[in-house]
Amino acid sequence: MVIDSHLHVWSDDPRRYPWADDGPAQAGSVELLLATMERHGVDKACLVQSIHYLFDNRYAADCLARYPGRFSAIAVMDRNAPDAVERLERLVTEDGFEGLRMHLSRAGDPAEWAAPSQDPIWRKAEELGACLLSFGPAEMQPAVEPIIARHPEVTVILDHLGGAPFDEEPPFPRLGNVLALARYPNVYVKFTPQAARAAGPYPFADQHSVYERIYDAFGPQRLMWGTDFPHIFADIGYGKGLALFRRHLPFLTEDDKRWLFAETAKSIWKFGADRPPPAR
Repeated sequence: MVIDSHLHVWSDDPRRYPWADDGPAQAGSVELLLATMERHGVDKACLVQSIHYLFDNRYAADCLARYPGRFSAIAVMDRNAPDAVERLERLVTEDGFEGLRMHLSRAGDPAEWAAPSQDPIWRKAEELGACLLSFGPAEMQPAVEPIIARHPEVTVILDHLGGAPFDEEPPFPRLGNVLALARYPNVYVKFTPQAARAAGPYPFADQHSVYERIYDAFGPQRLMWGTDFPHIFADIGYGKGLALFRRHLPFLTEDDKRWLFAETAKSIWKFGADRPPPAR
């Protein structure tokens, strides 16, 4: 089995699913995703709510309902809403979402995500078995460490290598921010292609040492592969995004790849199993 742990989808019908901004510049429908997955032998995927819809999670929820068992999904929610805890419960128990994404760079002060006012959301996440995704540059990741430490039973996943840089000089302080979070067993990391930040051509040999240092710190059982569909089409293409980790990172063993491509994601997300069907 192969699971794509990180991608976005949006409808080609903005009248039914209106944008929260100017909308995306490329196609990204669930139908395109499914055709791409079929072409490359990918079995399941995690839909991460598109920022183009902001807090309107209806399209992702409808995708879950239309294709039961095929997807997990992560919502985006107004964490400061008076009924935020109740909203999270509805997203999980009624719509089928499996967690929330934190946009650290959209928070003003990223430390706001770790404020005591957020603890009720994390307690509800623990109760529901929901996860939190941390999305932002490596220099912002320490801001959420206090709330990670306060809630060791909540799974936290660092998107896009935790924003680790590839152009740092020793002693690598920003990369160190990511590696420091390995001390918490509930923290996981997504390995996604970073073509836009590569200094050389595919397969981006200049980046391999950063992937390896994260691998050494977290271990293969806390890593998962993702593509960032559909953005990957503009960079290297979906197939190369798969081959980069399947063929070109020499430190990964075959058993490591089993965790990277499927087992880690399966250990976190239920893909609809043991949950009531979304109420759509």
